[in-house]
Formats: sequence, C-alpha cells, structure tokens
Amino acid sequence: MTDLKGKMELCRNVLTQPQFEKLMYRTFNEVGKRAKTVIGQETTKDYVVTQQWVKSNIGHYQLSFGGGFPVTCKIPLKSHKGTIGGRFKAYKLQKGVSSSIVRTGRSRLPAKMPDRLGGNPPFLPNNKKGTVAFTRKGKARLPIIRVVGLGVPQMPLNRAAPRVQDALLEKAGDRLERNFLYMFGK
Repeated sequence: MTDLKGKMELCRNVLTQPQFEKLMYRTFNEVGKRAKTVIGQETTKDYVVTQQWVKSNIGHYQLSFGGGFPVTCKIPLKSHKGTIGGRFKAYKLQKGVSSSIVRTGRSRLPAKMPDRLGGNPPFLPNNKKGTVAFTRKGKARLPIIRVVGLGVPQMPLNRAAPRVQDALLEKAGDRLERNFLYMFGK
C-alpha cells in the first residue's frame, strides 16, 4: 500500500486535479475489470473451492467519485454459504464429522453446534461419504437443518486476505504506471 500511495502522490503533484482524476478513474476501472480473476486465483490457493464458484459470486465493480480519494472502487461479494457435504466434502469420523474447507487440512466440525442451530451434534445421514451434514434443530428427531461452512464474502477477507490485497495493490500500481506513461508520457 505504501508503494501505491507513493506513486499516487507523485502523480498528484505532477498533474492537475482533472488529469489526476482521469488517471485514477482509468486505473481503478482496469483493476475492477480484473478483480474477479485475481480474487478467484488467490482465494483458491487457501480454500478448497473452484475459481468458477468464487467468480460467479463476485458482483460488477462500482466506481464512485468524491470523499477522501478522487475515485473509489467497490467490489461486491455475495453468496450463500457452502454446505458441508455439498460444496465442501464431508467425512464421517468415529465421533463427529470433518470437512475439507481449507487446503491445509480437514476441519473438524464442533461436537455440538451453536445454540442458534439447536445445540446438537452434526451428523451424516446413513453415515455415507458425500452426503450433506445435518444437525437437529431441537431435542426432537425432526426438524433437521443443513450444516454450512463459508461463503465467498468471508474467503477473500479472512485467510486469503493478505494475498488478495497484495495482488490487487500490485495490479493497481502496475496499471497506474502504465496509464500515466500512456496518457502523459507523450
């Protein structure tokens, strides 16, 4: 971030305000267009998901003017959480259930789910691999609910955050240099 801020300050000191805003708009527009690819690539290095699933849950970037910066770029992330046994593979353990969510190994589900989910242990119906994990909503046999893991909005902001931020900042710095040379280096 320090490198990018330095480049931006250098451009701000050399250019007029309208030129600087045009440069920043063009730069963030290009970074926004490539954000899906960058986020998809970096997220799949830490999580057991496909790039297609990550990219399909990233909305169209939004550019805006004003505030503390001349141009801001927002990248909306929105998705349902992936089910344990559906999106993330589930495995029956001797006591409990585990799932492949992160690439570093299997994640063991808690012995009892939180009270908002009934406070009961998760289970795999018929004890089969490849089936969706459930938990009971109360003390009775029914109703049961699916157990879910993470959604796309948590992934680039948690474990993959440093990689995603570094990749986007590197892309922004590269595009800023190229656009400056293209627009004003003539």
